[in-house]
Amino acid sequence: MASKTKEKKGAVEKSGKRKQERGRSRETGDPQTERSKESYMIQVLDLESQLEKYKKKCDELEVKQKDFSYKYSSLENDKKDIVLYLKQTVIQKEDEVFDLSEQLSVLRKVKESEKASMEKQLAQLRQDFQEKKDQLTSENMVLVGKLASLDEFHMQKEELMERLTMQEEQLKKQSKEHQLAIHSLEKKNVLDNDRVKKEMHQHMAAIAAELKLVSERKIPVTTMRAIHENMSVTTQLSQLSHKIQVLLEENQTLKEKEEQLKSEMAVLKPLLQEKTIRSLSNQKVLHHLSSRCDEQLLELKEHVKRQTLHAQLQEEHSALQKDLSCLRQDFASLKEELEQTNSKANALRKDLEREKDIREYLEAVHQEAANALCQALKEVPKEKDTVAMILSRRNQLMKNLLVLLDNATLRGKGPILTQFLKERAPLHEHKTAEDCTVALECAYTARNGKLP
Repeated sequence: MASKTKEKKGAVEKSGKRKQERGRSRETGDPQTERSKESYMIQVLDLESQLEKYKKKCDELEVKQKDFSYKYSSLENDKKDIVLYLKQTVIQKEDEVFDLSEQLSVLRKVKESEKASMEKQLAQLRQDFQEKKDQLTSENMVLVGKLASLDEFHMQKEELMERLTMQEEQLKKQSKEHQLAIHSLEKKNVLDNDRVKKEMHQHMAAIAAELKLVSERKIPVTTMRAIHENMSVTTQLSQLSHKIQVLLEENQTLKEKEEQLKSEMAVLKPLLQEKTIRSLSNQKVLHHLSSRCDEQLLELKEHVKRQTLHAQLQEEHSALQKDLSCLRQDFASLKEELEQTNSKANALRKDLEREKDIREYLEAVHQEAANALCQALKEVPKEKDTVAMILSRRNQLMKNLLVLLDNATLRGKGPILTQFLKERAPLHEHKTAEDCTVALECAYTARNGKLP
């Protein structure tokens, strides 16, 4: 940097010498000075147009900077809102996950305790059920045997009852028949006795009449006939008495059978009552066992429902964990995007600051150059000043301008002078510092009307 400035200072000194020579030659040659004035006027106009372009560019950069600052502020606000929303959602989800994890831990503890208690109850119930099953199977076998014997007893009872009813009916019929027969026999006996008595009386009366008649005629024949009739009546009476005795014996046997059946019924009734009581107790036991089995089935169904509910809760917990992982991934991606936007914003901020620095420096350079030019244009030479003094002051001014431009060029915040001169080469051929001096002289002449 220092070597370059020294070289440029040497070049400026050489250009000052050349300017002095050209000033001397300018005093002698008017057409050349006119041409140089026109060319330097053109250069000044080009520089002013370039300055206007830089101003426009600076204004555009200011507008862009305002737009960028507005966009950046909006992005910052959006970023803050998004970050706040994401933080709130993450906090909410973390709270939900924490609550769900607590609920899950509580449910797991409850499930473990219920599972242990249910397993104990199930083992106890299985043991009780097995014992009860064995007991019931043994009792069932006994009851099956008893039931078979009871069925046989029922069949025998039914048969006996049928026989008893039949015998009772038969006995009733026989008793009715016997009573009717006895009544008819008694009636017949009474009637026969009455008839016999009547016949006897009639016969006795007839015999008495005959005896009276025979007594008068044949006494032995009538006596023999009466004796025969008396013998026949006695034989009939003996037959009737034998029949009555037979009927009485049959009636006695039927009464004995009835008493025997009554005693058998008295013996069978308590046995039947005992069997019915046993069957009722067995039915009660079977009903109780069936109710216990139903209760066990209901408990098993409830346990299965709890297991399904626990499985559903585990599935919901896994789904929530998946959602939480997805939200974390989204948060990480949004965080990465936010970091990228922050890096981009930082880069844009750095570019903006760099552009601001360039603009400020260019404005400063422009202001200094404008001040120098204004000072040079406003400067009025004194009468006692010589041409050498005026040229030295102008050379010093040009050196200052060149130093400003060189500093801007060295910092990379301005155009290189050689490139600018190469771009302007087709318009004119003056490329030295003396040309700039001539341009300043032309501007001074145009402002003051004469050269010093």
